[in-house]
Amino acid sequence: MRKATAALACLLSALALTGSAAGITYGVADDTGKYADDGGAAFFSSLRNVGMTENRMAVMWDPAHRIEPIFAIYPAKARALVDTPNGIQLFALFAAKVATRYPQVHRIVCLNEGNQPRFHQPQFDAADNAVAGAVQEAAMAACYDALKGVNPNIDVIGFGFSPRGNDDFDATSNVSRSPILFVKDIGDAYRKSGRTLPIADDVSIHCHPNANTDAPSVGFSWPNAGCANLDRFKQAWWDAFHGTAQAVFQETGPHATKSSGPFVRLFVDEAGYQAQIPASKAGYYSGSENVKPLDEATQGEYYSQLVSMVACDPNVALLNLFHLVDERLLPGWQSGLEYADGTPRASYAAVRAAIAANQSCHGLLRVWAHTSSVVGAHADFTGLKRSFVLSVAEGFTYKVSVQRGGRTVTSAAGANADGSVLFKLPSLKAGVYRVIVRVSAQTNPDRVTTFAKTFRTGTNVRV
Repeated sequence: MRKATAALACLLSALALTGSAAGITYGVADDTGKYADDGGAAFFSSLRNVGMTENRMAVMWDPAHRIEPIFAIYPAKARALVDTPNGIQLFALFAAKVATRYPQVHRIVCLNEGNQPRFHQPQFDAADNAVAGAVQEAAMAACYDALKGVNPNIDVIGFGFSPRGNDDFDATSNVSRSPILFVKDIGDAYRKSGRTLPIADDVSIHCHPNANTDAPSVGFSWPNAGCANLDRFKQAWWDAFHGTAQAVFQETGPHATKSSGPFVRLFVDEAGYQAQIPASKAGYYSGSENVKPLDEATQGEYYSQLVSMVACDPNVALLNLFHLVDERLLPGWQSGLEYADGTPRASYAAVRAAIAANQSCHGLLRVWAHTSSVVGAHADFTGLKRSFVLSVAEGFTYKVSVQRGGRTVTSAAGANADGSVLFKLPSLKAGVYRVIVRVSAQTNPDRVTTFAKTFRTGTNVRV
């Protein structure tokens, strides 16, 4: 979530976080900060400089619009939760104040892309341990409790996960956490806390493509996740929270585990494809583009594909495109259905038609059920007289042993990201052996797949 909601976060931060002192307070009735390019920073600085502490902003209701607002509340600064004394408690208090002032808003997203350094720091501590997830879990729990204290019927939506992260504490830039491992960090912190209440009613993820030219079906490699990898994300959420007070996704299909719920739903509340700016519109923009933009027809086609994809996923409750109207600065997002001047792109009509055509699923229903095994695990023993290949579609640990007569003669253990590993076996004396491979999922060691194969070696045969 970028400039638009960053501005909302900044302007809402003008709300007092502490009780008012005795006497009168002073402020202005002015919407300037709400629309400022800097998110209201200069405007609020001037207010503070003149001694004012309040800003009344217009939030007008018109039933003709028939639009339901959803708030996204998150810290304006990446280190706010950790550097501010009682930062998590103050953040929760702030969320409660927002909900109290706007009781007509019943859906609120707490936090935003906490696995990215733009929105949360630090991601790792001095010992290179991932630490952002634990802080975000505590902040989410506090936000949940605060909002439910205002209105138990508020739909508290969690996290707003970024689809990507590098898991590299030594990276030269963008030190971040992948969404799948970030979910694990959050789940570990939740279980360690001993909490007996949920931290979210629903879950938010952002489905921007890895490269702007990637079609929605391309997706990400593990442990990242986009709209083509929602099953991966659901499994990670199940790994993190099954058996706790935090709900998981409802399962569908022939292998589904029956449960009466409650269940979380998935809010895809950001998905954006940037498109080219024709020469006739160039005057409305400034700066330099930083991605390869799509032509308008392709942008419309990709958005239409997204609409039809989520329409066939019973776990998805919402798709928000990012944006309706382009940002004017080219390093930002020109992903709107309208140009910066408010005139429609070709994608406007394409998306309108796609939404009208996909009020229900018209393709294959995307069924999902959790697995208790390791995703994509396969052992190829074709070349067992010398080696074998282990392939896995997610991060894993392994233990390999070669046994003879119930005694282990050689073994190996380790961990690997998804992919294939070639195991070369040592020279063995003639005889009958059995190789046993035990694979465990990185995000849930209780998910295990085991392979075994008996083989015979001759004299001086390397196997």
